[in-house]
Amino acid sequence: MIVVDTDPNNNGNLAEATIAGSVLLTSVGTTASDDTVTGNAGMGGQGILTIPVVYNGWVQNLPQVWKDQLTTKQQNPIQ
Repeated sequence: MIVVDTDPNNNGNLAEATIAGSVLLTSVGTTASDDTVTGNAGMGGQGILTIPVVYNGWVQNLPQVWKDQLTTKQQNPIQ
């Protein structure tokens, strides 16, 4: 997964977005620390939820317990 900083200098200009880094996401059953695959081998990864899920309205659908952990800018990055 590529991590993007949409406004690296906080001036509101989204055209200055830059790649801030990356995170390796693994599927279920691919690492030594995962549990045993009990069915549907090869179907791992659907349980990964990256936050924020960037689409219009993502934070409105986020469970309140997770939303409470976000900053104001994370809850509304374009404001």
